[in-house]
Amino acid sequence: MRPRSRVVIVSAMLVVAAACGSSPSAPSSPALSLAGSWSGTWQFVTAGATVTDAVTANLTQSGSAVSGPWTAASGATGQLNFTAGSTVSGTMTITQSIVTTCSTAAISLSGTATTTSLDFTLAPISSSGTCQWPTSNHFVFRK
Repeated sequence: MRPRSRVVIVSAMLVVAAACGSSPSAPSSPALSLAGSWSGTWQFVTAGATVTDAVTANLTQSGSAVSGPWTAASGATGQLNFTAGSTVSGTMTITQSIVTTCSTAAISLSGTATTTSLDFTLAPISSSGTCQWPTSNHFVFRK
């Protein structure tokens, strides 16, 4: 065998060996699409009573970042900010216009999401004095 042929064969073997040792990278999955209009319920406990309020949200999405305003039938409003995925975590603000001593709170949220449902719970909101925030805040939205 001629020296040039050996170089070509050895080079080809090295290329094949290198290809065998590498594993293909998994395609990155796109973020769950959660943009759009949502409606549902906000259930919470206040003064010992469980209350259910109707809510709506209009979410926008850039990559995996989801945000948008929400409104409750009772007049409460706020902003949602979280990362899209089968599990979600982020923050939410609640503004209560009828309670001036504690009008706005920013709370962390965690839960689950699909293309047609959002289900999350808020972390406890610190209450003090005349500012008594509801407890056991749970939101369920459907698209």
